[in-house]
Amino acid sequence: MNRINRRMAATVAALAAVGLVASACGDDTSAEDVVGSATSVVESAAESVVSEVQGSDETTGAEETTGAEETTGTEGEEGTEPAEDQTSAVPGPDGESVELSGQILAKYNEVGGESSPLGMATGNQEDVGDGNIAEFDGGIIAWSPDTDAHIVWGEIRVAWEAEGGAGGELGFPVSDEQPTDGGMQSNFENGYITYIDGQTEVTMN
Repeated sequence: MNRINRRMAATVAALAAVGLVASACGDDTSAEDVVGSATSVVESAAESVVSEVQGSDETTGAEETTGAEETTGTEGEEGTEPAEDQTSAVPGPDGESVELSGQILAKYNEVGGESSPLGMATGNQEDVGDGNIAEFDGGIIAWSPDTDAHIVWGEIRVAWEAEGGAGGELGFPVSDEQPTDGGMQSNFENGYITYIDGQTEVTMN
């Protein structure tokens, strides 16, 4: 492209110079004046051609850059569906399917689904207050906007349900079961339950 533009500039300059020389031959203009005028015309013509070429290159470059930015903007807009919008059927009782959704589904999948200690779902996901719970063979997953999704199982689950579960005074779990001195502990919105030496103890805040 640059070679063609240079040839165009040279051609324009040459034609201009020839025109001046031919014109000078017909009158009394001195050779020095002819050369000076020819040089001026050549420089003007060359600058005009270069200016047009640069303008064209800048326009092309801008168009190419804009295209790249548009492509980059499009990529990444289609991502994985947010966990709160996901719904899936999982194995339930008597070979029937049970639907889990949102953070409860995400938590269930995170711990291994039906192959985890939770096992299969025993019923449909239910609303409790502003949250949800889902029951499984081996425990419960409870979720609320303020507590996230957590698992309650074993003897701590028994004690929690005896206190009314997520709808009781303890409220929703704020942690999964975790080790404590001599046993296990689960924390809830308004207290905690420990299981130590085969005994459960409920403590309210």
